Amino acid sequence: MTQQKETDMQAVMATAHRDFAKGLNGRAFFKVQDKAIGEDLVQDTFLKTWSYLVKGGKIDVMKAFLYHILNNLIVDQYRKQVL
Repeated sequence: MTQQKETDMQAVMATAHRDFAKGLNGRAFFKVQDKAIGEDLVQDTFLKTWSYLVKGGKIDVMKAFLYHILNNLIVDQYRKQVL
């Protein structure tokens, strides 16, 4: 990966974090009813998004992608609690 591409991805992720982190945290807290777990899920969302971008993935709509990842992590969290 070139330095320019990495810089561009960092800018995209910084913008996404600034624009969507508050809404993602609200959604996660609403679903899991625990602020700490919700914040961890949101951070995992951004980490998974970064990993996807590093692997060369293409994201058309960042907001939809982030919420999709978060919802999958919330489902996984529910499954951990049940088992």
